[in-house]
Amino acid sequence: MKKTIFAAFILSFLLHACTNKSADEGSIAYEVEYQLPDSLQRYAAFLPKEALVYFKGDSTVSIQKSAQESTTIITNQKTGFMRVLLTAPDKKYVVDYNKAEQAEEIGSLPPYTLTKQNETKKIAGYLATKYLLKDKLSEETTEIWFTKEVAIIPNSLTMLLDSTLGVPLLFTINQNGTKVKTTVKEIKFEAVPATAFATPAGYKLLTPQQLREMPVEN
Repeated sequence: MKKTIFAAFILSFLLHACTNKSADEGSIAYEVEYQLPDSLQRYAAFLPKEALVYFKGDSTVSIQKSAQESTTIITNQKTGFMRVLLTAPDKKYVVDYNKAEQAEEIGSLPPYTLTKQNETKKIAGYLATKYLLKDKLSEETTEIWFTKEVAIIPNSLTMLLDSTLGVPLLFTINQNGTKVKTTVKEIKFEAVPATAFATPAGYKLLTPQQLREMPVEN
């Protein structure tokens, strides 16, 4: 009897340890939608419609691909590290951003109020609570849905949002006049290899300033 109880205790301990380990790493699949002004509609076909994020410990890597190009953003929450990989058929660039450059590049949300609503729904299998974000300047209101049923560190898509409210599963943000709606489609807790956060060979190093000064191709 004692052996049975002890074996059950060991099994419970091992299962708990495995659960804790898997919750620290995995992937998130997002759907991304754009509300473009008429002047930018011709670019709609070139914008990524999905994003895939891997997370492990303090690190995340966000990958967004369009027809011919991809953007990968690697971050480390503990060290403040941020690296961007830009890939096109005939060019590959890598750009590192220090904290000051990150603030300049990413910017911040305009002054806003965030109000919790008495409304919940399931998104990607998790119960989420609705919040209304009101822009104090434009007075426009958008929705953000947070869940506290799971804990995942912020990534490049969510770092502007208040992580104390939970993990954002659906949100719309106005970025330079373009509304971008992002929805979590699936969250997987699984092992993520360290190579997911590595930079492949063949990328040319640019500074953020050099990237900004590059001519824009039509």
